[in-house]
Amino acid sequence: MNTNKSLIGFLLLALAALLGCSQSTDSVNAPGNSDANTPATTQSTAGTEAPSSPRMLPTAQQMAKTQDTEAQDTEAQDTEAQGTEAQETETQDQTSTETIVDDSANQSATDPDKEPVNNPIDVDQPETPSAVAAKLFAAPTGAKSLSKRNLWVDPDAGRVYADGYIAMNDGPLEMFACPAGTKEHESIIATLAKASELHAGLLAVDAQVGTPVTYNPSFIPATGQRIRVWVCYFDEEQKYQVTDARQWVVRTGTTQTLKEDWVFAGSYIWTDPVDSRNYYQGDVGDMICVSNFTTAMMDIPVVSSADTDQLEYSPNTSQIPKRGTPVRLILEPIPLPADGKETPDAPKPPTADALKKRQ
Repeated sequence: MNTNKSLIGFLLLALAALLGCSQSTDSVNAPGNSDANTPATTQSTAGTEAPSSPRMLPTAQQMAKTQDTEAQDTEAQDTEAQGTEAQETETQDQTSTETIVDDSANQSATDPDKEPVNNPIDVDQPETPSAVAAKLFAAPTGAKSLSKRNLWVDPDAGRVYADGYIAMNDGPLEMFACPAGTKEHESIIATLAKASELHAGLLAVDAQVGTPVTYNPSFIPATGQRIRVWVCYFDEEQKYQVTDARQWVVRTGTTQTLKEDWVFAGSYIWTDPVDSRNYYQGDVGDMICVSNFTTAMMDIPVVSSADTDQLEYSPNTSQIPKRGTPVRLILEPIPLPADGKETPDAPKPPTADALKKRQ
C-alpha cells in the first residue's frame, strides 16, 4: 500500500512539474482517458528531474487545483472535437447529396431506366489482342472447357484447344508459344491460357509426360510423348487456314523448316522456401520452346541453344500472319508405337469445324 502511495505521489509530482514548466499542457489528459496519449505522458515524465526531497511534493490544495484545471481542459477539448465532427459530418452529407443529384441528372439525360455508371468505358480505346482473341472464336464442338482462359479438351478426339494471337513474326526466337504477357517478344504465339493449364489439358487426353532437358553431368535432351501442334486462323479474306506449327519455324539463316515434333517434357514445380507456395516454372513463359530450357512444358528433343547470339531457329516470317491475328492452337498427342507398328499414323489437319466464329 505504501508503495502504491509513493508511486501515485511521484506521478502527481511529475505532472505538476510538467504543468508548471510547459505552456502546451492541453495535450495532457485527465486520469481515465484512452491509452492513445500514454506515450506522450511517459516521454515527458522521463525528461523531468526526479524530486530530491519530500518537501518538493505538492500539497493537497495544489493537487486539487491541478485536477480541476485538467478537467476543464478536457471538457474544452471534448466540446471542440464535437463541434469539428459535426461540421465534418455536415460537409460530407452535403457532398454526398450533391453527388447523388449530379448522378441523377446524368442518368436522366441518358436513359432514366438505367442505373448510373460510375466508370464508363472509353469506346474509342482499341481492344488488346488478348481481348479480341478471347471473344472471337466459338467453343469447339464436343470439347469441354478446362479454363476460363479459352482452353478446351476433347478426350474422344485426343485434342487440346487453346486460343491466342500472333505475338511476333520477325525477330530472335526462343519459344514457339508462351502465355500472354510473358515472353511475347521472343515467341510467335501468345496463348490466353497458362502453361500449367495446357499441361493439365495434355494429361486429360492421356499424353505421357517425360522430363525436361538436363545439362549436368552431360546434355540429355527433353523426353516425353510427341505432340503435333496445329495453328488455325482466318486469313485477311476471312478464309479458314490451318498449318503445322513447324512450318512457321526455320533454321536460322536457311529456309529449312523445323523437322522434329515437340515432346511433352512437363517443366517442374518449384516450392518457395519462404512461403512454401508452389510455382509451375513453365508459366513464366517457357511453354512450347524451340530453345532448350529446363523449365520447358514442351521442348524439341535435340540440341538448341538459348544463347542470344547462337539461336538455332527463327520465325518463317513470310508464312506468318500479321501481329495481333487471333489464332487457335490444337495440340494432339502422336500415338505411341504399339502392336509392332513402329510408325503410327500421324494426326491429320483439323477441318474448318475446329474453328468457328461466335454468332
